[in-house]
Amino acid sequence: MDTTEILSLLKSAQPEAYLGPQGIKFITDERAIQKAQIGYSIDKNGANITSSQQGSWQRNWLVIAKDTELADPYFVEVNSAHLPVYTAVFNETTEQWQTTLVATRLTGFIECIDLLFHFTEQNEPKFVPDSTAIFDLEKLETFGMQLANISENTDFWKGFFISYVEWLQDENV
Repeated sequence: MDTTEILSLLKSAQPEAYLGPQGIKFITDERAIQKAQIGYSIDKNGANITSSQQGSWQRNWLVIAKDTELADPYFVEVNSAHLPVYTAVFNETTEQWQTTLVATRLTGFIECIDLLFHFTEQNEPKFVPDSTAIFDLEKLETFGMQLANISENTDFWKGFFISYVEWLQDENV
């Protein structure tokens, strides 16, 4: 699947979703997706900065979304037929990217973001829990398991929801 087809899928999705202060925002136009690659696969002059070495940014990774809280990238592995989605953080000590699988398929990731939006009904991040925050831990766990099933990945979503519960606790709710 090429970038145009990927963008078409992203444009048909809910553009962003939030859970408390955490959020994921899709990149939905050609110019923005090219710009989003700067610092990952290309430098500001458009030169390739990828490497085939383990821990380096790979040529076949395409940034398709950003974490709205920390700006971490979400990317697809374009050489895989199912377009698995990952996120990554750069480890300054080892100077390597540490990737985390988010969803085994791009279509599953898009479905998760759509469901997350409808579950929370948040249009922007929240920095202090209010009456619209979701406090029901059983409801959160059930929904988290639904996202894990759709994405075919438990670890990412478990961490996502743990961060939300910790945020609720930190805010002394």
